Parts: sequence; C-alpha cells; structure tokens
Amino acid sequence: METFKIILPCHNEEENINVIHKKVCEETKNLDYLFEFTFVDDGSTDDTWKKIEELSKNFKHINGISLSRNFGHQSAIQAGIELSNDDSLIIMDADLQDNPKYIREFIKEWEKGYQVVLAKRIDRDENFFRKIIFSIFFNIQKKLTDIDIPKDVGHFSLIDKEVIKEMKRFPENFTYFNGLRTYLGFKTAYVDVIKEKRLYGNATMTYRKLFSLGLNGIFSFSSKPINFIALLGFTISIGSLLVSAYSLFHKFRYGTTILGWTFGLSSIYFLSGIQLLSLSIIGQYIGRIFVDIKRRPSYIISKTLNT
Repeated sequence: METFKIILPCHNEEENINVIHKKVCEETKNLDYLFEFTFVDDGSTDDTWKKIEELSKNFKHINGISLSRNFGHQSAIQAGIELSNDDSLIIMDADLQDNPKYIREFIKEWEKGYQVVLAKRIDRDENFFRKIIFSIFFNIQKKLTDIDIPKDVGHFSLIDKEVIKEMKRFPENFTYFNGLRTYLGFKTAYVDVIKEKRLYGNATMTYRKLFSLGLNGIFSFSSKPINFIALLGFTISIGSLLVSAYSLFHKFRYGTTILGWTFGLSSIYFLSGIQLLSLSIIGQYIGRIFVDIKRRPSYIISKTLNT
C-alpha cells in the first residue's frame, strides 16, 4: 500500500502537536493509503519535543527529529525531507494554519498523475498589513526571479517520491524550498485553500525572518538584480555624456554654464547612493557564495524517534 509521510516543522508548538495529529488522522482515516508523521522540532524552548515523545509512545506512525538549536523553517523542512524514506511527502506547518482537510484534494490531484500538488491561497485569515506584505513580496518575486515561482503558494504541498529523489540530489542547502520545488519542473496541480488563523501560540515567523526568506527567494533564483546594476550604470553613463555635451555646447555658444555647484553636489550624493545600493546587491550574492563554500550543514540533529 502506498505510504505518504507528512513532514511537520515545529517551533514552540506544544499546544498544537496533539491537535494537528488528531485532525490529520480524522481527515485521512477513510483513504486507502498509509500515513506517517515526521515532526521536526526546530530548537523549541517549550515542551514541543516532550509532546512528540508522548505521541510516539501511543502511535507507531509517529517519527520525530529534534534539531540541536533553532536553524530555521527551511532547514527543518530540509531535515524532514533528507531523513525520509522513498515515500511521497506532504509538507505542512504544525500550527494548523494549513488545514488538513485539503489533504484529500491533494491526493485526488496526485491520483490524476500530478507529481507536485500545491496549495494556492485564495485568502488569508490574517491582519490586513500582513496580507499586503505578502502580496507585495509575491509580485516582486514574480517579476525578479528567473523561474516562474507560483504566486500565493507556500510550503503546504504534496510531492511525489520521484520528485523527492531528484530533490535529494541537489548539493545546495534548501535556503528557499518553494523556489527549489519549482525549479525541478515536474507536472504540477493547484488546490485553492484558505490560510487559517493559528490555533494556539504566537507566530514564530517574524517580519525580519520573512524579509530574510524573501531575499533568499530572489537572490537564490535570479540574476536580474545584477543585470539591473549593469543597466543602471549604462543609463547613467549615457545620461552623463549627453548632459556634459550639452553643457559644453551651451558654454561655448552662449558663454554661460547651465549647471551650478548645487547640481554637482546633488549628483555626488545620488551616485554615492547608487554605488552603495550596487555594492549591497553584489554583497548579497557574495554572502551566499561565502556561506555555500564553507559546506556547513544547514541543520544538526540531536535526537530522533523511530527514524
């Protein structure tokens, strides 16, 4: 019988562990497949790991991975994927914002032959400001990345075992899982979902972490920022030549200058800002090269259960 392994990255989710397990079991109990759970504790400071241990004592289908510290959401997903067997995976968060009721629809699409099934968010049960932030990010990402990463799609997804095999071949760390999943390019379907409100606890994905994740998504899958610098430099150079030529013409033709010291000072400030912006963009790429060549593991496992 086909087995699906459900990967659930967790960080301070002690109140949600039992609830998410119960809800997933309720939604999948009548399906003709086996389901296993792999909870990945990403350095929680509460009793998340204790709850996972208690659950594993009562259910054989519970696996657990405890990371030595908080390595981040992407690293937790990577740990769950790399320690999985040759099974198809369902990836979802443990905070119940990803509603388990959609798993049935995922599997229906998978049965049709789709190897990747993505949850496409048609609405979010979140505050207005957070909705705006996500909308801006997805629009920027779509314009800048070299591959067509789907808009309004997160980590909640079903991935066929053949896709997982290919994903495991990648030597790089999963700094942006959504981009890597798209890069593989397998046959993909979408299921419309509503992003629910977190049931218990506080969101651990801060705006700073979201911003960092967004930068990873752009700089890991796009060369357009570098091309932008080249285009900007070329445009400024041509503009400077034209202005200089006109200024000289005006000086020799009419005997007066059209540009004073205030223009020169403003130009210096403007060009200094452009230089700093260009250096910061280049620095983003160099920083990622620096991190990658060290070949440090993106996570370290301290304990496992049944894996």
